[in-house]
Amino acid sequence: MLPTKQQAIDLYKNITTQTDRLNLQMGAEPGISGRHYQAVAFCAQAIASYCPDLDAEKAWILGLLHDYGEFIEKSVPHTFHGTAGYDEMMHLGYDEVARVCLTHSFFDNNFNPQEYAYDSASIIRAGKLISQMTLDDYDYLIQISDLMVARYTITSVEKRLDFVAAKYHLSDEVIKRKKQAALNLKIYFDRKTGKNIYNLTGITSE
Repeated sequence: MLPTKQQAIDLYKNITTQTDRLNLQMGAEPGISGRHYQAVAFCAQAIASYCPDLDAEKAWILGLLHDYGEFIEKSVPHTFHGTAGYDEMMHLGYDEVARVCLTHSFFDNNFNPQEYAYDSASIIRAGKLISQMTLDDYDYLIQISDLMVARYTITSVEKRLDFVAAKYHLSDEVIKRKKQAALNLKIYFDRKTGKNIYNLTGITSE
């Protein structure tokens, strides 16, 4: 089940109110989380609009809510926003949003807890949950859309992953593998849309 556009907007307002409060307490830039959600939603909608078998409004809703668990991660120690968002959305009955909350972080199909700055039990649980799913193009769409947003700036997957590598101190070997997986996703959607998806989302200098 998917929330309506208005329900998604209401849920977005709920999480941004909470993440803004928590970000301010942590000394982070005001509005940074909401701008990230909006940028991912924009990318997802722009790409989906060129895919005959994808619904652009559904893509926008999924992009807007993909990080729903962030406010829980910021307020509850040892929490991973993916599993937190999954649990919240399943509780609300929005299983399609729950999926992307969980799957968007694992574009390289790797569930090694040592590669994530989260509680290992949450990463292991995420891997088990995803192993019971058959991922579809909406899962992949939110993965690539999230990979094209560094904080709230739409950019190439290489630059986004350079940002991730610096933030989480990932090794060259790990980031090389992740970049290749991300580029494979980009190529998939380039072919699916018949376009360079960077151009679809306003990236013109990569």
